Amino acid sequence: MRKKITLIKLGGSIITNKDIPMSLRSDLLQKLVREIAIAKARMPDELLIVGHGQGSFAHVPASKYRTLDGFINEESVLGMAIVQDSAATLNRLVVHEFLKNELPAVSFYASNTIVSKQRKVASYYMDVLWHYLEKGLLPVTCGDVLVDSQQGCTIWSTEQILSFFAEYFSERGLAVSQIIHVTEVPGFLGCNGQVIKRITKKTWPQLQKMLTSTKGFDVTGGMGLKVEESLALAERNIKSYILSGIAKDNLLAALTKQPFLGTEIS
Repeated sequence: MRKKITLIKLGGSIITNKDIPMSLRSDLLQKLVREIAIAKARMPDELLIVGHGQGSFAHVPASKYRTLDGFINEESVLGMAIVQDSAATLNRLVVHEFLKNELPAVSFYASNTIVSKQRKVASYYMDVLWHYLEKGLLPVTCGDVLVDSQQGCTIWSTEQILSFFAEYFSERGLAVSQIIHVTEVPGFLGCNGQVIKRITKKTWPQLQKMLTSTKGFDVTGGMGLKVEESLALAERNIKSYILSGIAKDNLLAALTKQPFLGTEIS
């Protein structure tokens, strides 16, 4: 494959109501998928992978069972299975929305593909993802619970999974053009609520002090993790963007290289 690929992360805060367990914001999910469908029609040669956060779905049992920390008590094994089921439930709802827009979306779960050790990659099998893209399918992944050879299990956020994909593709000569993080805020906000247009490794230490706590359920790091993962990718010359998915056609503009409201991380 010689084509470029764009990775899109639909934040859990925008496609779910993070204050109410297992609550989908259907109107916003429909809006964002529709914008992706329009963009795909305008640039048919651009490959896409979509990931989504878990919001009020898998974050809730993950917090209850402390799944990030592994097998810590007699409930942990069942907890891992419950978290995976919750993650897959939301994933299928997202996939179904793409199918309604006549995009050939298929689920792709890190939990069936990656084994970690102390939360780092130990082994993986990515051929399925590669062939999905070759055949013209649209993989839809999500934050997931992994088997961990050291601690039993752990959780990888969507940011971690997409970052791993980006590194995997870059090493195999497939250019990752950008990673777009779609949130309910217009970008990374400064002290006065203004959007910080660009973040770099040099400016991040000072900007990091502006972070506030994540709204609702979140066990994987929120905005801070988005920026940290994006800065690591910037070392590979992969740009990332954090933008509002609420603003009309903002995601569509970013995908089609038009002006949009958001923060660049490079």
